[in-house]
Amino acid sequence: MTDSPADALAAAATAETVLLALDFDGTLAPFTEDPADSRPLPAARDALDTLAGLPRTTVAIISGRPLEFLRTVVDPRRRMVLSGSHGAEVDLGAAPGSGAATEIELTEDQLALLDRAIDATYGFVQRYPGSRAELKPAGVAFHTRPIEDADTARRALDEMTEAYAAMPGLRLTPGQQVIECSVLSATKGDGLTAIRGAVHPQVTVFAGDDDTDEDAMAILGPHDVGIKVGTKDSSAPWRVVDPDELTRLLTEFARQRARAVTSCCGS
Repeated sequence: MTDSPADALAAAATAETVLLALDFDGTLAPFTEDPADSRPLPAARDALDTLAGLPRTTVAIISGRPLEFLRTVVDPRRRMVLSGSHGAEVDLGAAPGSGAATEIELTEDQLALLDRAIDATYGFVQRYPGSRAELKPAGVAFHTRPIEDADTARRALDEMTEAYAAMPGLRLTPGQQVIECSVLSATKGDGLTAIRGAVHPQVTVFAGDDDTDEDAMAILGPHDVGIKVGTKDSSAPWRVVDPDELTRLLTEFARQRARAVTSCCGS
């Protein structure tokens, strides 16, 4: 194993085909009080734009965010492969030879359960001023980051988690100052599996900051590169402090990959 994430990325940049797959919140974008305000760091966006334009290089975003958010905020030029809603939605439109996109279709029972979860969430938003509800195609998230008092935020999160847990059929996904529930059981590992099956990379690079990203880390092979952003426990061999440090690595990785494909193609 190489000594640092920079060394690992430098080696990955020379692969015949590369898939760079990244989480969004806490990885490409710093956390914000209102999830709707979150945007990729400008330098990270520049690096992804460069990489997405290179031959034999696929850029993917694998996030808990809805697919439509990723299309609008992260990939308005439609040059990336996207997986939203923790793997439940996949848009392979930018993958070579594929225009497929999976859309979520819920049964009547799932819709009824989702309505119950949404009603409960808005009840907690009224009970705890400053908290927020974020609606998703197959679930809802309860955010406590805007609550100023830390003890109150912790209590709200615990109580919301208990309320979701009391509804059989919901998959709970804890995050940083957020608890999310879904009526589907998909994971980010499912999203990464679908994307790799479409693009067949020689090397996959994946970076993420939260527990939900561990499902994707778990399917990486010995020649792939897994990078954890932040301090949470992880199976990833490499770690960076925050999105700013990851952005600096991505900027250099984009330069290295551009040199590698230029040298290979003789252009």
